[in-house]
Amino acid sequence: MKVPTIDLIPLRTAVATDAVTTLDVLVRITPPEAEINLERPTLNIGLVIDRSGSMQGQKIEYARQASCYAVEQLLPTDRISVTIYDDLIETIVPSTLAKNKAQIIRQLQGLQPRNMTALHAGWREGGMQVSQHLNPEHLNRVMLLSDGLANVGETNPDVIAADVRGLSHRGVSTTTLGVGDDYNEDLMEAIARNGDGNYYYIQSPDQLPNLFAKELLGLLSTFGTTVTLGIKPQAGVTLVEVLNELNVNAKGRYQLPNLIMGNPIDVVVRLKVPPTPQTTDLCRFRLAWNNPKAQERQKLRVTLHLPSVPKAELDEFPFNPEVRQQAALMMAARAKKEAVRLVDRGEYDTARQLLQQTKQQILSEPDLPMAAPEAAALDDLDKELQARNVVQYRKMSTFQTFRRSSSHSRGHFSLFYAYGKGPILGDITQCQVDAIVNSTDIYLSDGGAISSAIHRAAGSELLAACQQLHGCAVGEAKITSGYNLPAQWVIHTVAPPWHGGHKGEEQLLAKCYRHCLELAVQQSCRRIAFPAIGVGALNFPKEIAAQVAFKETSRFLLSNSSIGEVMFVCFDEEIHRCYLEEFQKIAGW
Repeated sequence: MKVPTIDLIPLRTAVATDAVTTLDVLVRITPPEAEINLERPTLNIGLVIDRSGSMQGQKIEYARQASCYAVEQLLPTDRISVTIYDDLIETIVPSTLAKNKAQIIRQLQGLQPRNMTALHAGWREGGMQVSQHLNPEHLNRVMLLSDGLANVGETNPDVIAADVRGLSHRGVSTTTLGVGDDYNEDLMEAIARNGDGNYYYIQSPDQLPNLFAKELLGLLSTFGTTVTLGIKPQAGVTLVEVLNELNVNAKGRYQLPNLIMGNPIDVVVRLKVPPTPQTTDLCRFRLAWNNPKAQERQKLRVTLHLPSVPKAELDEFPFNPEVRQQAALMMAARAKKEAVRLVDRGEYDTARQLLQQTKQQILSEPDLPMAAPEAAALDDLDKELQARNVVQYRKMSTFQTFRRSSSHSRGHFSLFYAYGKGPILGDITQCQVDAIVNSTDIYLSDGGAISSAIHRAAGSELLAACQQLHGCAVGEAKITSGYNLPAQWVIHTVAPPWHGGHKGEEQLLAKCYRHCLELAVQQSCRRIAFPAIGVGALNFPKEIAAQVAFKETSRFLLSNSSIGEVMFVCFDEEIHRCYLEEFQKIAGW
């Protein structure tokens, strides 16, 4: 059976023999990649859907669409239940095998909004439906969707979180989806954190189907549940703090999110190391998880040991840029959480000062690829606070903090900022980025609308450099200098022509994006701009080209912190509209 890998990445690769060393360590836990034709786990899902009066209109319509989508993805061996709630609780689909999907979907399509919001009772009924068929070899999860406050029955967040935690310990996790600006973000975040699930802030209800798809994909790729990390310092070393905001169980171990195949988890640990005369064990780490295919709890142990050098020599050691970046981002998440506390006390100006100071600190750190998007997020929070849009501010801030500090992704917490707030209509040759992408042919010629424009702006040296590369295969990419362009680099890629979608065109287009991003990372590019690859002369349908573009780049951005921003630059209004619509489906705060 495959196991995760644990990499211990220290801020510096040594400690001092003659002085105290404060050492940040990035603990990177990487689950194995998904195997080809891997048998997926059986699902046992309870959908719990708010049908209170505030869900009327688009919200209830998209909730129906998202729920129907989820049902359609299930196998006949999976289980599904559907509980709806307002001030009354009704299980319209008791837990059943997903054999008669049409009948389940008919029940969902009749969903209509009504009265108040008995959130806790609705969640509890959904949990009971899942628990009745609890199987440790299956993935058991409640998915709770709400747009309102818990205002009927149990409303105390601590009591609700304790109930959720208890159900999680029995093997049933909970994911929460908050829609709009009226739900209680503190409660929904606490439910997800205590329920070993995910928390989503959904500004627009049309994001619901995509988020349901994302949640199901994560379930199907789950490698381990009930994940904990034990940290045991050695040789007089002190654990100063864990920079992530993680719950601690009764045994003093940190609770981590589920292990998802191919999705690394980063935890930043700060250690205080006394003067250390020789190489020794500094800290031991113990990862433990439940695997649906194994009866016993799985464990993996690693130990940090580093050489010792005099402090004067240690001062010459370089800092690891990735550790510095992750530590800075975690501290920014802490500042956002503290600013929320200040706002709750009415100290708006102090909260704004904290956000502004944190923004300046992030921007002043050298060589942090994600400094610009993080600063943009802080700037937006500050603007909401300045306008006294406190409800919107709290939801944005709570979501950002949860996504960053809970280790759900080592990359961007929000695709909204990773994509520079959306695709633009313009001229890619004018983009002030590190690299632009050129959609070209296998000969790397200067023909084609995009390629000819890039070559004109770059000058004749670009074509000479391309001729030295001896062509490029379809789906591959090669890189040259940008010459007279504002961008330092041009990454050339060859997309396939569209032949109706039966010749692997989408897979080849996805390879174009993947290889371009890989080349950008190799050249330490922080910002990269793509055109709408494949549309135009290659005849890719705009909708499909946009879907492939965002799907492939999103996969990279959510698991990688090497690139701060990906821009999409469209050359006409119709293509821009299509890319903007796709962006709005996947981008969240």
